[in-house]
Amino acid sequence: MSDLPIQIVDEHNTPIGGATKQEAWKKGLIHRVVRISIMDDTGRLLVQKRSDQKELFPGWWDNSVAGHVDVGETYEQAALRELKEELGLDNVKLHKVGDYYIDVTDDWRQMKRFTRYYTVILKDPVPDFRLPPEEVAATTWMTVSEVKKRVALHPEQVTDGLEQVMERFF
Repeated sequence: MSDLPIQIVDEHNTPIGGATKQEAWKKGLIHRVVRISIMDDTGRLLVQKRSDQKELFPGWWDNSVAGHVDVGETYEQAALRELKEELGLDNVKLHKVGDYYIDVTDDWRQMKRFTRYYTVILKDPVPDFRLPPEEVAATTWMTVSEVKKRVALHPEQVTDGLEQVMERFF
């Protein structure tokens, strides 16, 4: 987990500084995040259950990997770092799918974010994941329809990021 400040950007997604996540959420500063769906060669998605230790959405189901872009990082560098931190994966090929902007408030957190979404396709045999307990409690493979069903029937169990990705890209 990175302790560096996250990248703050203007409304055109141009870097203008850095702040902690808490500062960005409290002040409504626009920042960058990455979201990654890992798929196997049959099209199933890997979803992760966030650690109960996480400040935001503890114990909720999320994208395979997600995280903030640190100051000075590109989206791609952040995605590769998060893959390594959350699942122990490296030497994977990222496929950029798309970008979107979201402005939501959750409790006191003003989350104004530019999000870049990637996919990673893992061929058989799928590598073993190394799950740091402070980041990830569990992972499971689900079909796209199973993930969509979980989002629709149990929105209180899924992160806003998983909901956004499913709505926009599936």
